[in-house]
Amino acid sequence: MRRTRHSTNTRSIKKMAELAVAAPQVIATRTARMMAAGANPDAVDRAEFLKMWTEKGQAFWESIFAMGAQMARANQEYASSAALHWMRAWTAPWWSALSTPAILGSLRIPRMPAGFPLPSAAQSQRAASRLVDAALGPVHARATANARRLA
Repeated sequence: MRRTRHSTNTRSIKKMAELAVAAPQVIATRTARMMAAGANPDAVDRAEFLKMWTEKGQAFWESIFAMGAQMARANQEYASSAALHWMRAWTAPWWSALSTPAILGSLRIPRMPAGFPLPSAAQSQRAASRLVDAALGPVHARATANARRLA
């Protein structure tokens, strides 16, 4: 069977769709279990409720950590492209900035590009898409695992 590579956008949309199906199932099952347990839940129900709270907290912190790590990666990518841009300006031969051979006599020094290079639209879109994918990962994993376990 041939494996296909999906873009980050496609993976994020798939995760969102699966999460939109799994989360209501888990909420309905757990709410029904809480209602059935009443005021005095037994040990199994208390363990399930405790697991619910702890896994929500863990998924939240894992999601925040994944977003922070992805932001650090995006900043590193941007910083390396900006550094490469500036290094090209400094290491380019001085005569490459001259447009005509008649100007060669004046020996002008090439000008630095104005301002700091901004990330391209494609670079920003990729960074945002990867950030959403990283944020959804832990929540998606927990919700779909719970939907399978509680079904």
